[in-house]
Amino acid sequence: MSMFSDFESITKSMGELPPSPIVATKLLELLRKPDLKIKELANAVSLDPVISARLMRMANSAFYQQMKQIRTVDRAIIVVGENVLKNLALEYSLRSTHKTYGVMERKLWENSIGCAVGCRMIADRLTQVDKNEAYLAGLQHHIGKIVMINRDKELYKEVLRIVDEGKGQLRDVERGLFAYSHEIVGAALLDHWNYPKSIVNATLYHHEFEALRNDKPDIFTLCAIISLGSDFCAHFGVGYSEPREIDLTLCRGALALEANPMIVDELTERFEPEFIKERNLFLS
Repeated sequence: MSMFSDFESITKSMGELPPSPIVATKLLELLRKPDLKIKELANAVSLDPVISARLMRMANSAFYQQMKQIRTVDRAIIVVGENVLKNLALEYSLRSTHKTYGVMERKLWENSIGCAVGCRMIADRLTQVDKNEAYLAGLQHHIGKIVMINRDKELYKEVLRIVDEGKGQLRDVERGLFAYSHEIVGAALLDHWNYPKSIVNATLYHHEFEALRNDKPDIFTLCAIISLGSDFCAHFGVGYSEPREIDLTLCRGALALEANPMIVDELTERFEPEFIKERNLFLS
C-alpha cells in the first residue's frame, strides 16, 4: 500500500485550519526528556490559562481527595501525574479545534475520548505498543471530521443524514460532498502540525490497515488497536445515538491482533467504567 502524501493540497482545500495545539506539543516534547523537572512542565502549562485552570480544578476535585487546597501549578502536576496532565492538554487541544460546540461535536468528543481510553487498555493488555502513543492515536483518529465540520457544519450534517438513512457509506459520502474523506483530512492536519509519523499514518490507514501487516507492521498494530477501540465505543454507544450489537472478540481489530477472547471480555467489562471516569475527570 503506497503512502498518500499530497497533504499540502488537502490542507489548502479545506480552508482555515485549526491552530496547532502549541501547549500540548510542548508538553509532549518535555515529557520525552529523561531528566524532566516539574518546574519545566509547570512553566509550559502556565502558557495556557485555560489548561492551567482546568489542571487546578482537577487537582482540587474530590477525585484526588487532597487534605489541603492545591494552589500552585507544579503541585497540581504532582497530584494528578504526568500522564493525566498530558491527556488533559491533548483533550483540551482537541476540543479547542471546534468552531462551534453542539450535540454533534459533543458526540465526536466523547467518541474520541472513548476510543483513546479503549486504545490505552488494549495496547497495555494485548500488545507491546506504548499505551500513551495508543491513547494519542485513538484521541486524534477522527480529527479530520472536526476540520470538515468547521468548514461546513450543515454539509457535514447532510453527510450524517445520508449515512443514517442507509444511502451510502460514511467515507464515500464524505468524498462526494467534501472531495476527501475524514481519515485523509485528519492525516493531512496532523502532518501539518508536525505530529509523529506513526500517528499520522495510523490516522490515515485506520479504516484499511490489513494490507500493512507485512510492510508496516507497527502501523498495522496501531491501526488494529484503533479499530478495536472504535468498536468498544460502538458497542457501548459512546459517541453514537445508541449502542450497537458487536461481538468484540470477532471484530476486525481483535482478529488482527490475534486477541485472546478472554482478555477481550475482560477489557469489555472494564471499558465503560474507565471511560466514564476519564470523561468525568476532564469535565471536573
